[in-house]
Amino acid sequence: MLAALRTRRWQGFTVVVLVAIIGFGFLSRWQWQRAEEKRVAQQAQTLAEQTPVVPNADETLPEFTAVTLTGQYATDSVRFVRQRPLEGRNGYWVLQLLQTEFGDFWVLRGWVPAGARTDTTPDVSSPPGQVTVNGFVRPLPRGDALTNRGGLPADQVTEIASAQLPVPGDAPWYVQAQQSVPEESVTIVPVTRPDELQNVSYAVQWLLFAAVAIGGWFYFLRREAKEAD
Repeated sequence: MLAALRTRRWQGFTVVVLVAIIGFGFLSRWQWQRAEEKRVAQQAQTLAEQTPVVPNADETLPEFTAVTLTGQYATDSVRFVRQRPLEGRNGYWVLQLLQTEFGDFWVLRGWVPAGARTDTTPDVSSPPGQVTVNGFVRPLPRGDALTNRGGLPADQVTEIASAQLPVPGDAPWYVQAQQSVPEESVTIVPVTRPDELQNVSYAVQWLLFAAVAIGGWFYFLRREAKEAD
């Protein structure tokens, strides 16, 4: 076996196997980290299923904190987030600025289906007067400004990011509405509960690939050593 390892062919093969094992290890570790992130998010959602709090805009709140907001929607602040499918249908998320006595907050009101043309804006009205929104805190990243609009209407954006909104709002997060009074005319976007089991299975799968690579290396090395005897 040692004689075979001294050959250039086997040295090259060993290097390839080692690189593969290291790569599988990194991929497995990444999947474990993703599973842990989802587990933490699941815990946060569970904790959030409590009595909603009335937040101030300057508060830093964990994701999935349950909150309640009361105020009026700024009429000209509606933004439609493109390419947001729901139940197999393409559509838009409806985002609007809610003005309250504790600050101005962006609210994901819900979802509307897309029309036949992408260069036209859905017809969505704002609830009149005072509204109360119950929902969950979601992070509002900075993102990138939408410079090349390609003929899109001014009220359409590609993601929920402060750089694409007309004003940043007073909070570093937005609220994903789950209930509104009066009742919304749009479809409420459900909060997706993270499932870490899929990432755990992927992590185990990459470890199995690494084990197969090691086993294969030993198998072919022993077979070649026996043939040389």
